[in-house]
Amino acid sequence: MTDEVIGRSVQGRPITLVRIGDLAAPRKVLVVGCIHGNEAAGRGIVADLTQAGPAPDAQLLLVRDMNPDGFAHHQRTNAHGVDLNRNSPEHWAGAGTRPWSEPEARAIRDLILREQPALSLYYHQPFGLVDVPEGGRPEAARRYSELVGLPLKRLSRRPGSLSRWQNVRVRPGSAFVVELAAGPLPAEGRLAHVAAVLAM
Repeated sequence: MTDEVIGRSVQGRPITLVRIGDLAAPRKVLVVGCIHGNEAAGRGIVADLTQAGPAPDAQLLLVRDMNPDGFAHHQRTNAHGVDLNRNSPEHWAGAGTRPWSEPEARAIRDLILREQPALSLYYHQPFGLVDVPEGGRPEAARRYSELVGLPLKRLSRRPGSLSRWQNVRVRPGSAFVVELAAGPLPAEGRLAHVAAVLAM
């Protein structure tokens, strides 16, 4: 396990990446626990994954908090008041002064471009479903929904979303959103999601 700081928030808090598994493994899976600071249940899944053992040919890239300022202040946006999941250039609709205006969004963008993960999962709340990916193929999302017992449903388009940008501009079908239910995630629920990530 190795830790590295991949960027800093508007207020200077570190955005930390934890790598689990063989650093030379060809398959990389990115898991982001918290993008909206008031949707924090995914942080527990990422924390549990730091103790997991991925397959020998896989490496886990774990970002517990992409929005540490939002989490610290229990707010959806970062300290600039920008929704980080609307700040990519893919159908950007004005979140921030321009696409990639926010340091947190640039940190995850640079990580994705550098590491080229085969699969990326982004945890949100509160709808209790797996979103059919925008701009990508649904196979991975469907498998994950079956593993954790959440329905696979298509949410409305999210302008500037990170997963759509990744599917359209980086690797088709590589990213999807898991919407956990509202409130804290029970321990057995965290274990089910950890097992699903490892099975993917």
